Amino acid sequence: MGYTTYNIRKIFFPLAVICFVVLLMSGCKKNETYTITYDANGGAGTMAPQTVKYGETFTLTKNAFTRENYVFVNWNTVPDGNGISYDDGHTFIAVSDMTLYAQWANITRGQLNGHEWVDLGLPSGTKWATCNVGADTPEGYGEYFAWGETTTKETYSSSTYSYSNDGKLTKYCNNAECGNDGFTDALTILEASDDAAIANWGAGWRMPTYDEMLELINNCTVTWTIQNGVNGSLFTGQNGNSIFMPAAGYSNGSSPYDSSNYGSYWSSSLCTGFPYHAVILYFNPEGCYISDRYRFWGFSVRPVCVN
Repeated sequence: MGYTTYNIRKIFFPLAVICFVVLLMSGCKKNETYTITYDANGGAGTMAPQTVKYGETFTLTKNAFTRENYVFVNWNTVPDGNGISYDDGHTFIAVSDMTLYAQWANITRGQLNGHEWVDLGLPSGTKWATCNVGADTPEGYGEYFAWGETTTKETYSSSTYSYSNDGKLTKYCNNAECGNDGFTDALTILEASDDAAIANWGAGWRMPTYDEMLELINNCTVTWTIQNGVNGSLFTGQNGNSIFMPAAGYSNGSSPYDSSNYGSYWSSSLCTGFPYHAVILYFNPEGCYISDRYRFWGFSVRPVCVN
C-alpha cells in the first residue's frame, strides 16, 4: 500500500498567512470605536450619542425624548418600527455603528387635574371627559348648573338666575328686546369666569361649544343603553373608544325631572336667535340631537379637555 507524502511547508505557509490576517484584523477591530445614535422620530429633545469600543459591553441610554399626546414604547432599528425592537436599558456588545429610533404610541386616555379624558378619534382632536362635573363615575348624574353659573343652588328659575333682572337679560344678549333696559353685548360664548367646567375642574378643561357637540354626534355611533343599571347614551368613536353620558334629566325649580328618560347637557354657546336660550346636547331612546333650552334651567355639564 502506498502513502501520499504531503509537503508540510506548502500546507503550513497558507495557514500561517490566514492566522496572521485574522490576528491583524482582530487587532484592528480591537481599536475601533462605534457610535450609537438616538433619533427622536417625531419627538422633541436631545440625547447625546454613545461612543463605545469594539467588543465592549454597553447599555442603552434611557429615553429622554418627549412627544405631546404620545408615550414612549421602545427603540427600533428603523423609523417605522418594523426592524428589531429594544427596550430602555438593553445591553449590547458593540460590533458596529447603530441608529435607534424612538417608537411612540398615541395616548388615548389620560388625566388632568384628577379628572379622566378619552380620545374618541374626532377630527378636531378634542378629548372628552369620562364623567359629568360633580360625578365620580361615568354613570353618576353629577350636579346641575344654570347656563353661565358655576355653582349649584336650591332653586332654578328666572328669578334666581344670575344674568336676569325681572326676566330681562343682563349678560350674553344680542337682542335688545330680551335685554334689561335694551341691554345687548357681543358675547355668544361663555367667558372663562362663567364656565362651570373651568370653575370646578380647573385650567385645561371647559364646556364644549356647539361645533364640538355637533362633531361628537356626527363622528360617533350613539347608542341608547343601560350601563351599570343607569340609562343613558354611549358615544363610540371610530377608533373604538367611547364615553357614557347618563340620562340625568334636568332641574327646573327645586327638583330634578325626567332623570333616566333623557339627557340634557349644556354647551358654552348662546342660542343667538333667541338669547333666553343656550345650546344643549339632548338625547333620549329615540335619538340624539342639538337643541336649545332656557338658560335658567339646571342641566348637566360634560367637559372637554383642551390641554
